[in-house]
Amino acid sequence: MTQFYGRTFWLGVVTVLATTEATAQSPMLHWGWDSRTMSQPECVRRAQWAMGEKGLRVVAANNSAVAGSGGNVSVLVTCKAEGSETFITVVGASPDSGAAERGRNDIRSLVMGPK
Repeated sequence: MTQFYGRTFWLGVVTVLATTEATAQSPMLHWGWDSRTMSQPECVRRAQWAMGEKGLRVVAANNSAVAGSGGNVSVLVTCKAEGSETFITVVGASPDSGAAERGRNDIRSLVMGPK
């Protein structure tokens, strides 16, 4: 469990499932979150590096988020410093649910590393 803006979140992965009709109209989303002992700038640096390692092109970045896209998937990483830790969210989006999940998992493992 981690604290974020005074609310408690259970760590885990949430998968958004849509009906067949909605799937044809919008991408599937997979996301997960956790915190790590690293600075916010280090999180952003790792996210940019991870995008390149997994063949995604960084399409937007600032001091708290990195977005990458390539092939059939887009991934967004957000980094929010909380004291000595950084709260990290990784979202994968694709018309293909499996690609969204793999994109999220691949980037998440490189950014967060082992706990």
